[in-house]
Amino acid sequence: MEPIIGGLILSSIIMGIFYIFRPAITYKNKKQLGVARASAIYLDEKGSKMLIDYTLGLQGKPDMIFETWILKHYIPLEIKSGKLKEDWPHQGDLYQLATYFILIESVYGKRPPYGKLVYSNKTFKVRNTAKLRNEVLAVAGQMRDMLEDKIEIKVQPDYIKCRHCVCKDTVCKWTEGERKCSSKKKKQTKVK
Repeated sequence: MEPIIGGLILSSIIMGIFYIFRPAITYKNKKQLGVARASAIYLDEKGSKMLIDYTLGLQGKPDMIFETWILKHYIPLEIKSGKLKEDWPHQGDLYQLATYFILIESVYGKRPPYGKLVYSNKTFKVRNTAKLRNEVLAVAGQMRDMLEDKIEIKVQPDYIKCRHCVCKDTVCKWTEGERKCSSKKKKQTKVK
């Protein structure tokens, strides 16, 4: 009897360790729309309501939200039209999905266990971790401070670094028009 109990305890410990250290993001090399054993309860269509968290000042509309049949979990799904060469989603897309985790918890009162980022050639299953949530809240706070001119960021524009930046075309002052202006200023200073 004791070896059976010892075996159960050991297997429980191993499963607990696996659960704690399982990857936060997994992927498949194909497009997978939908969630198994779940029904779509929200679609981003004309007239669908905006999810808003007034206390955090966040709002958004995920492409889809699924509700699982048995446990009644809410699973957001965000669809991206582009292809990925990398085996990791863009940081801005991760933050967007994590924002939907926060909004769904605020609006529906249930914390989503995971969500999906679907590109045209890959699907990422992203766990709703405290680390990811804290990163999003920190970035949202920095963006809010930038909008309120509490902090000024020294921008060193770079096409490679900026093309997937979460601040691109939002709070970053390095816009298309300013790129042209800054390049003209550089040329003028070189001439003098």
